Amino acid sequence: MDPQNAQSSLDDIRRLQDKTRDAIVRQMFPLPYVVVSALGIFAGFAAIDLPRPWSIAGTLLGFGLYAGIGIVYAHWASVRRKATSEEVGIYVALTVGLLLVFAVTRIVAFFVFGVPAHGLPSQATVAGAASAVTYVAIIPLARRIMKRIVVQDGRRG
Repeated sequence: MDPQNAQSSLDDIRRLQDKTRDAIVRQMFPLPYVVVSALGIFAGFAAIDLPRPWSIAGTLLGFGLYAGIGIVYAHWASVRRKATSEEVGIYVALTVGLLLVFAVTRIVAFFVFGVPAHGLPSQATVAGAASAVTYVAIIPLARRIMKRIVVQDGRRG
């Protein structure tokens, strides 16, 4: 192989790697999956205040939906890559942030609504709704951060 063909092949490889990275970034947090994940977050958190057998079932169903949609997304994605430690850190920070929003909102809802009475929402329902809305609102920021990580990872590689 002459040097010109070798350089042309290397240029093709770089171009295809860039296309792959663009496809990875485009696929991150697609809107339908985000909406279904938010519904799972809401159902999982809102079910906490239900009576005993229903709270367990609702929480498992809600968080199962949240985790399941992630598994389905990973399975159906046309382009895959191994997650870096920075990406895992973003996912962990997102989860911890949602738990923090839930806890703070539930405490605030307790002081605003008091003990749930007939016709008033429970604290977990209010906090679950706030957590789901926060999740949807923070996804564009998470997507930008993940894009930066993928592009930097491509420059390092």
